[in-house]
Amino acid sequence: MGLKPSERFFWWEWLDKMVLAAFWWVILFIIILWVPFLRVWWWIFLPVMLSTQLKTLYLWWIGWDFDYAKAKWVVLEVIPPKEVLIPIKAMEDVFATVWPIYDSGNFREVWCDGELQWSPYWFSFEMASIEGTIHFYLRFMRQNRGVVETALFGHYPDIEIHEVSDYTKLVPPTVPNEEWNMYGEDYIFAKPDAYPLRTYEKFFEPQGERISAEEKRIDPISTLMESMARLGPGEHLWVQYITYPVTDYDEPEWRKEGEKIINEIAKRPQKKQEPTIWEDLVNILGTVIRGPNKEGSGESAKYSWPTEEDEETGERQISLTPGERDLITEIENKLKKPVFKTALRAVYVAKRENWKASNRIAFRNYVAHFTLSNFNRLSWSNKTRPRVHYFLRERRVFLRARKMFRMAVLRFPSLFPDRRAELPILSTEELASMYHFPIKVVGMAVPAMKNIESKKGGPPPNLPVDE
Repeated sequence: MGLKPSERFFWWEWLDKMVLAAFWWVILFIIILWVPFLRVWWWIFLPVMLSTQLKTLYLWWIGWDFDYAKAKWVVLEVIPPKEVLIPIKAMEDVFATVWPIYDSGNFREVWCDGELQWSPYWFSFEMASIEGTIHFYLRFMRQNRGVVETALFGHYPDIEIHEVSDYTKLVPPTVPNEEWNMYGEDYIFAKPDAYPLRTYEKFFEPQGERISAEEKRIDPISTLMESMARLGPGEHLWVQYITYPVTDYDEPEWRKEGEKIINEIAKRPQKKQEPTIWEDLVNILGTVIRGPNKEGSGESAKYSWPTEEDEETGERQISLTPGERDLITEIENKLKKPVFKTALRAVYVAKRENWKASNRIAFRNYVAHFTLSNFNRLSWSNKTRPRVHYFLRERRVFLRARKMFRMAVLRFPSLFPDRRAELPILSTEELASMYHFPIKVVGMAVPAMKNIESKKGGPPPNLPVDE
């Protein structure tokens, strides 16, 4: 069995990233000096090429070394009660409330103040199992702390929020090393971003009508917590949802792709540009030679889409299967919600003598809950996963692991400095389905999770007081 193209040409990614992307202008200038009639104009080409590099260097310096270096981050730990009977939709509203933190700098803010050009104010929602003890964390810029706490307390009045030190500092700053090892996975979509994941609305018991009581709902996060609770001494598991609020201005293509997918499923004629004279001639000639185009194959091939008449209106409509109708509904539902470019990452860090291979894929098992065959699914990225099969395996695995660990500590996307590549677009509903406070803590997670033991409240209004 032959190698896949991605495996056969694995070296091309490294060549493009390390050589072509960085030194394209040097290669092009050498070609200019080699061509005789271009060589005399070198003094024009060189300043133009250098200007593009100076722009990149300047924006990097003022954005990262000047403005970002001054940013103050805060890590908040959220302690939920043992039972959260508030609907999961409340967490969706929390994501929608913090989405307006989004900002896009104008020319002066980018070039003079150093504001990053794309989603400068990101934040992360995190879970961590520290030697079997489960914690919920949030990481925001300090200036946005009030917005976050207001959104959470507005829906979850019984929770407690405390500022804590960064849990990633509990392990050495450079991992893997002689004492510690790590494994991690960054997750991407298997289909275009417009395809939705299975969300919390689909996690009801199948019998009877939809059950409104949250304690009757199937909560998939309980399986992740059960896995996290099984960690022992010297083991850490970090789950990070690093979110970048985006608009159609930042990501203009994904909604167009969604509308295109809907039209394809519904078999609607696509709007096409006016054909040229040459294209008209080719189409006419093709029709004369082989006849009109048909849909399907064999005896079932037809010249038109299968349609049926609506019993009430009498209008002709496209015939769709229940699965196709459900998919169109869910795509349209995703297109209308606020969305985030999201870096989904799970990192398992452990001392070598405490390493358990089964614990490193706990999050992989969790994301399987959100998969349906005709919807989208999450899969690990082969570009960042610290596991390779050919050539310099040990060294390449080590370098990938070191980079992933550093990106997890800094909360940067997997392919940094590219902050947009391989980041799935998740709606508020999809994020809330994957990250929310557990409805009820059960099993091994009961002693492992930090909970509020008693409900807090204010004094009764008729309490007598001394004047």
